[in-house]
Amino acid sequence: MSEFKSYLRAGYPALYVQTVEPDRAFETLGKEVLIVSGVPVCWDVISGIKEINGQRILENPDPLSALTWLTEASENTVLFLWNFHKFLNSIEVIQVIQNGMNEWKSRGKTLIVLAPQIQIPVELDRIFTVIEFNLPDREVLRFILSDVVGSSGLPMPEHVEALLDAATGLTTFEAENAFALCAIDPKPFSCSVVSAQKAQMVMKNTSLEISHATGRFDTLGGLDRLKEFALKIAGSPLARGLLLLGVPGCGKSHFAKVLGGELGIPTLSLDFGRLFGSLVGESEERVRQALSVADAMAPCILMLDEIDKGLSGANSSHQSDGGVGSRIFGTFLSWLNDHKSRVFVVATTNNIAHLPPEFLRAERWDAIFFVDLPTPEEREAILKIHAAEYGIEVDAVPDLSAWSGAEIRSLCRIAAMTKNTLSEAARYVVPLSRSMGEKLTELREWAKSRTLPASSPQKSSVSRRISAKPAEGGAN
Repeated sequence: MSEFKSYLRAGYPALYVQTVEPDRAFETLGKEVLIVSGVPVCWDVISGIKEINGQRILENPDPLSALTWLTEASENTVLFLWNFHKFLNSIEVIQVIQNGMNEWKSRGKTLIVLAPQIQIPVELDRIFTVIEFNLPDREVLRFILSDVVGSSGLPMPEHVEALLDAATGLTTFEAENAFALCAIDPKPFSCSVVSAQKAQMVMKNTSLEISHATGRFDTLGGLDRLKEFALKIAGSPLARGLLLLGVPGCGKSHFAKVLGGELGIPTLSLDFGRLFGSLVGESEERVRQALSVADAMAPCILMLDEIDKGLSGANSSHQSDGGVGSRIFGTFLSWLNDHKSRVFVVATTNNIAHLPPEFLRAERWDAIFFVDLPTPEEREAILKIHAAEYGIEVDAVPDLSAWSGAEIRSLCRIAAMTKNTLSEAARYVVPLSRSMGEKLTELREWAKSRTLPASSPQKSSVSRRISAKPAEGGAN
């Protein structure tokens, strides 16, 4: 880490290293300290202060004793503090750091906090410089894999690169465990075993859900142009994602789920409602944690369903929520624009008017598609899919003009439950085109010149208008 060595040479007295691997961070950064002629030592609340070789220097584990020891230590001493963020809010700790800062700097001493979260009190905010210690790269993972393979006595698997892809985002401890579990699996070194272990990160994050979709595009009728475009770009490291605007019930969410199945990668669902916390800064930290998990799970699909509702607080006033909604939006927007991981975002919305303008600008998305009511050919395909799903005969088909895919599925499900024909079951379904026809017409007009149709040009339904005549179906 070149920036770390630069900070040491410049005499920075206090650094804050964000890491979930304090042991590896101390080992790696401790070697960097030695290169610049420093003396690396570490402290934890159980062992006190130790040298890099493990020999104890100070057995007293008191946090204040560690800081006092640094003040009295020789020049160029670098003290790494494990999990010290738990003590930074103590007024005594704050005062000792403020008092010792100038003396440490003048004698080339550096205080380094190793912590998984950034929790710096306002009194020390201008003193600490934050550095992120990255998770192990492919070469480190390759070394771990080689070590596990050698210990198991098994031959090196041919799909090494695929295994490394699956393990990307794991710590060295997690990767070693995952590879060891692979070695004793009936099918040694299966990528699915590593992926299942990586899914533990998602299970521990309450705002994320993971699914390994078994469905493919053949379970989703229509949307051929959207499918074709997604398959072309979703595997590229340059891809950002898609924003899908459209009529409710026309397959936007289902597309996001089966895209993962089509590509053979997991689909993560982010629930914005679970990101909000009661403490100051908690919501923003939850966003960062959720997005870091998504980065670690790459390659994957990140689905943001009905994002207009999730980001409804983006334009909130500070009087209503203290500006939490707008800060969450800003954090997500920055990640959407800057992330380099292979996380392909698929966001859906039924009302684009509720989204902030900056969310729609170029380079946020690879494309914005409009998903309209299915065409006659698409309705026929959708009907066949759901009729087969519920085991019903396709006979006495009612007029399904201006019916959505969800309504056609509901029709088939009701027919299966009531043992009725499709025409008889249609009495129990009220199409959205009948109950909200005016709003759908407005939505279609807005999308006509601003979005791409999800179906191919000859099948596009963007130019269609909902008939003034009510669609057949609905209770009388």
